[in-house]
Amino acid sequence: MFGKTLREHSFTLGVASLAMLATTLAGCAGTRLHYGRHSVGSDIESRTCYALGPAPRPCEACIPPGVDWDDGLLEDEAVAIALWNNAAYQELLAELGLTRADVIEAAQLTNPSFSTMFPVGVKQWEFTLTVPLEALWLRPLRLAAAQRRSQETANRLVQDGLDLIRDVRVAYADLVLAQDLLQIAVEGAELRGRIAGLADARVRAGSASGLDASTSRIDHMVEEQRAAQLEHEVELARQRLRRLLGMEFTEIAMEPVPPTIPDPACDLDALLGEALLGRPDLWAAELAHEAARHRAKLTRRDYFHVAAMLPDANGAGKKGFEAGPGLQFTVPIFNQNQGAIARADAEVERARRHVVTVRDTIALEVQQAYTRCVQAREALQTWDDRIVPAVEDAVAKAEKAYQAGGTSLLLMLETSRRLLDSQVERAQAAAELRRAAAELERSVGGRVFDKRDAALAAVEESP
Repeated sequence: MFGKTLREHSFTLGVASLAMLATTLAGCAGTRLHYGRHSVGSDIESRTCYALGPAPRPCEACIPPGVDWDDGLLEDEAVAIALWNNAAYQELLAELGLTRADVIEAAQLTNPSFSTMFPVGVKQWEFTLTVPLEALWLRPLRLAAAQRRSQETANRLVQDGLDLIRDVRVAYADLVLAQDLLQIAVEGAELRGRIAGLADARVRAGSASGLDASTSRIDHMVEEQRAAQLEHEVELARQRLRRLLGMEFTEIAMEPVPPTIPDPACDLDALLGEALLGRPDLWAAELAHEAARHRAKLTRRDYFHVAAMLPDANGAGKKGFEAGPGLQFTVPIFNQNQGAIARADAEVERARRHVVTVRDTIALEVQQAYTRCVQAREALQTWDDRIVPAVEDAVAKAEKAYQAGGTSLLLMLETSRRLLDSQVERAQAAAELRRAAAELERSVGGRVFDKRDAALAAVEESP
């Protein structure tokens, strides 16, 4: 009798099991809305034209296609290598796996519970299958919050990628500057050596004292020592660039090719508007605010738990085997989740304030980077057009005059010192312009100079 009655109710159990299976499979569909490495890479490439590349193995260097070491290391090649191999950035990208796990957990439903009492002695057999129902209306909120968190993390990692590109370009500019300063020091040592030779010739001719010759030789030795010291500075700058590229344990030479000097003739208002619309960290802050709002809605609902009993059955009732549905739910008399709700509301307010803070920071960064670009460009033009040519002409005239005995050694040395100082200042102005350009593109959130140059070329080619 018991077996026959149980078979009569097997259809009810089968329908309940199929319903739970369909709901669980539907819950797994939410994992498709996770923002992973491909999303980050696509966004970075659309903004900068640099590909993120596949995830490398630890302690293994990967060289992007198109990198040619024979013609030196170009700035674009350095950036591409860093995006593929920088260890710190690859560590940050590993956080995408955590957000994927959060989305999977938010999409999952709570497992049903089964309880039974065995028919021992006079006790009848009872069993209950309990299915939580609150997940049906709480799961969408949990999934939405997890997906916003995933999208926020992806946008934050895009901004980290832009920061890495800026850091590589700045390190590249520092290495180019160090090499320029070394070259200037070598040329300065050659100039001081030529002056020392002129002083010795005048001493031999009896038109100068031995003090002039010793003074010029001391200046020559000082310049040689400076050049030797700058060789170490070049190596230090090369090591910093090598680390950013993730090439510390390789034998690849880091010989940069000086990039073109950008022209910051851009409209500040247009750049500021583009930054406020497209900066990924601002998107991340807005998504964090939206995720906090979803969590606040969740805290107002997740304290009320309802479970369906499908079925609640016993083995021996008045009419034999009995089974029927039921409900089990909490009675929220004492605890309505007041503390969690207050905390969630505070997090929403903090996230909203953070959006304003990020927006103000973006405006300041764009304005300062633009001002530094304009300042460095004006300084570079002044050195190129006025100061350096004038000093070079003065040095040539002073050298001829000293050779003819028409001026003193002190004036000759002072003029050559001004030439070296002006060349150093010019090199530093060029490096500062490259740094400011890298910071400006980072603060805007993408390419600036390449897009402007392409637009100008299109205007020139149009009839």
